[in-house]
Amino acid sequence: MKMPGGERILECIQCGSCAGGCPTMFAMDYSPMQIIKMINLGMKEKVLSSSTIWVCSACYTCATRCPRNVNFTTLMMSLRNKAIRENLVKDGAKSDFHKYFFEVVNKYGKMHEPELLVKFVDMTNFDSLLHNAHLGFRLFKRGKLHLRAPKIEQTSWVSSILEKTDQKEPQ
Repeated sequence: MKMPGGERILECIQCGSCAGGCPTMFAMDYSPMQIIKMINLGMKEKVLSSSTIWVCSACYTCATRCPRNVNFTTLMMSLRNKAIRENLVKDGAKSDFHKYFFEVVNKYGKMHEPELLVKFVDMTNFDSLLHNAHLGFRLFKRGKLHLRAPKIEQTSWVSSILEKTDQKEPQ
């Protein structure tokens, strides 16, 4: 309950609105409703090692539909961070992507795809590099990808959001 997003989990009435509207529910091992129940039952390791916390697309559908205002999306971010800290991530690529994504967002105040790709892609895998280079070239040609990272002037609001979900160490 002390985690960001977990302040209201005891108020969950298990109505299923979160699971019913979730666009990524098909890929989850547990529904959002089940995750909250498992948290309330103290099933920490099972929650932190579940794929659900990584599959969540952070679309806020669950949070907007919840009659008790449980902020499930923020809770998922907090659970991801806790799983990384407690070394309970089954697939290292998931936690690596999560870590690199927030490094880039914290640096520029927004996403810069080329830098994320350089951090995340295995540079020794030629097929992967070729595939991504082709996609990158198409995006660049259409003006959707910029080689220079556009930095936002005032990133303090981004930093405050990242601190709330424990994505960034307070400075």
